[in-house]
Amino acid sequence: MPSGVLHGARSKGRAACLTLHLSLAVLALATPARAQYVEINSFEVTPFVGLRFGGTFDVRGDQPPQAQASWKDASSYGVAAGVRFDELSLIEFRWTRSVSTLRFDAPLGGVGAALGDVTLNQFHGDFTREWDITEVKGLRTFLTGSVGATRVAAAHDGFTRFSFGFGTGLKQFLGSHFAIKAEAKWLPILIAPEVSSWACGVVGAGGCIVVLTGPSVQQFELSIGPVVRF
Repeated sequence: MPSGVLHGARSKGRAACLTLHLSLAVLALATPARAQYVEINSFEVTPFVGLRFGGTFDVRGDQPPQAQASWKDASSYGVAAGVRFDELSLIEFRWTRSVSTLRFDAPLGGVGAALGDVTLNQFHGDFTREWDITEVKGLRTFLTGSVGATRVAAAHDGFTRFSFGFGTGLKQFLGSHFAIKAEAKWLPILIAPEVSSWACGVVGAGGCIVVLTGPSVQQFELSIGPVVRF
């Protein structure tokens, strides 16, 4: 083989090896950089305060007649913590607590026209998708789907039922690690099957409330809180 041809082949071989080594070096540098970015920005914690509205259902006591009951509007608070699996998607676990009063449209058995403190604890998994609002720097809108369980308790009695929700709101980022989040949510609680012997003897003697089988109790919540990303 002529020496010129052999020299050209060797040169091309060296060039190919050099290109391969450079490509591997770039990938090796890029992968840790991306892994570091995901690690720094993959978690969010959001403490919040809010207001809960609504919640009406049919009830009856030990003796007829049937009546309606409703939760009084009350404040709420809680915390959400989650992880991002991309820049605009978030999955969270949320705990919400609210203490309200159950009021009746007429006295019911031994309970009277109102029941004392009724405590609601809600445990939900939230799935959120965000969209940038390009006209305002750092501002995003979002939609949230939520599913979980709600525990409702009065005195020594309580019940737990399936609940879900949908929400929307705005999130204003004030830097890469801090934001303010405002949200409105619709949060139905499924009552079926009926709840028997709930809140017996809380007020008066021998009074009981039975929540009848029904579709759901409709609740709404407005909340606001800081978001910390790390």
